[in-house]
Amino acid sequence: MTPQRTIRAAAGLAALLAAAAAQAHPGHGLTAPDNLMHVLEADHVVPMLLALAVGYAVVLVRSIRRRRRADRSERDTTSTRR
Repeated sequence: MTPQRTIRAAAGLAALLAAAAAQAHPGHGLTAPDNLMHVLEADHVVPMLLALAVGYAVVLVRSIRRRRRADRSERDTTSTRR
């Protein structure tokens, strides 16, 4: 992965997490905003889990593509040797 893509991915993840943290204001949830359990409420956990799931999916798809590309290039080099 190029440094530019790494920076873009980190910025996207930071934006998602900042959006989840921005919801931490009085007026939502069942616990006080300064309580640790407030962070574990669905308003905060769901966006973070979604961000993790998207990140995991991106990494998984990239690894599958790389593996397929490596298998194709390996087959091409072995077929040209015969």
